[in-house]
Amino acid sequence: TGMGASAAPGTGVVGQSPTTLPDIGFATREPFLDRERARRILTEDGLDAMVVGEGRNVFHATNFFPLLERMSMIASTLAIIPRDPQRPVALVIPAFSYYYIQADDGLVPGVQPFVFTSPRPGAAAADVVVYKLDGEPPAREQNRRKILAEAAPYHASMEQALAKALAELGVARGRLGHDDTSVAQLLTRAAPGATLIDADDTPRRIRLVRTPAEIRMMKLASEANVAAAHATIRIARELGSVRAIRQRFFAEAALRGNLGVFMVVNASSSDAYDEPVRDGQALMIDCVSHLRNFHGDYGRTIFFGEPKKRMRYCTDAMAKTWGELQGLIRPGMRFSQVRELGTSTLAKFGIDVPVTFSPHSVGLAHTDQPRLNVDGSRTDVVIEENMILSIDCPLFETGEGGTAHLEDLVLVTRQGTVPIHDTGTATYTV
Repeated sequence: TGMGASAAPGTGVVGQSPTTLPDIGFATREPFLDRERARRILTEDGLDAMVVGEGRNVFHATNFFPLLERMSMIASTLAIIPRDPQRPVALVIPAFSYYYIQADDGLVPGVQPFVFTSPRPGAAAADVVVYKLDGEPPAREQNRRKILAEAAPYHASMEQALAKALAELGVARGRLGHDDTSVAQLLTRAAPGATLIDADDTPRRIRLVRTPAEIRMMKLASEANVAAAHATIRIARELGSVRAIRQRFFAEAALRGNLGVFMVVNASSSDAYDEPVRDGQALMIDCVSHLRNFHGDYGRTIFFGEPKKRMRYCTDAMAKTWGELQGLIRPGMRFSQVRELGTSTLAKFGIDVPVTFSPHSVGLAHTDQPRLNVDGSRTDVVIEENMILSIDCPLFETGEGGTAHLEDLVLVTRQGTVPIHDTGTATYTV
């Protein structure tokens, strides 16, 4: 089945697993945050600065992801985004994290560290390093200690480092947005003169439009995600069951530098549920993995032999409608209008198939978009140039014929949308 202008008709052929990992060194040098867009959004939201402690928000602001968050510790590191783009973004970070992780990456331009040494008030750089040296320090160790020493003076606690950062940025008595209650509690002590605003949707509004560095990361993540899906499709019949297909996708993603997030197989998201695949079945897959926190999202239908005529008709209809729809999406449209346009396109083609066309932004999460407007009303996102979208096209029909899905990631341009990965075909027969 053909899939848009760039898709070849017929049964798809997938390739072998790669043996190399993508080069993401640029992500340690190029900021993800668009400071001018951040200024505009912070102004619209009535904030002098945004203080974030949730991992993906810290990462987007500074290119540093707190390792402790992967160990379930929220707000172990903070970032402060001032409205004034002439002032740096502050990175409030534990000394050991700065030495052990950030020193290896290096700071991207426009980020200033505020290092704290708690629970050892007044600790010096040498006190932070816990490793004994055997002979001459290797180059990495020398660099780590140099970078840490340059971050002095150190602060005795996160609270003190936060207070110092806010004072230097000139926002200690301003209107400060925060993304978590633990951050609000810290701000209450560190900036008693500030007005605190619950603004967890503000970082999502800022990153709706992607910078060149983000687009590059999204393309790499998506390419690896799709390649992992194709490698899994190629041996899906041999794998033989829903669970085996899912686990193989996760393994294939890891080989390409991605980490699996979830995979819907035959309309099941349960990691415990299992069932065998069978001849004549249509089986949908929805594959999500991430590369250094940037997510790929890809949906297709696998035919195990010749499918039921109804399923062939449905997948053809989904592909035809999506192929038309992706060229009609423009900046300035709302998500609700895309859904309506999908429905009207189905009607134009005279297709009676229960499919919805639901857009969502994809980036540092599968659904990386604001949920509410500043006034608390539900957001109907306005599409902008350089957004990266998924238009979910699931078939709301299941039974003897199986399940079907179709999903690509597309970059919004002035002329429409373009896929950020090889679209291949809408269906694959094994």
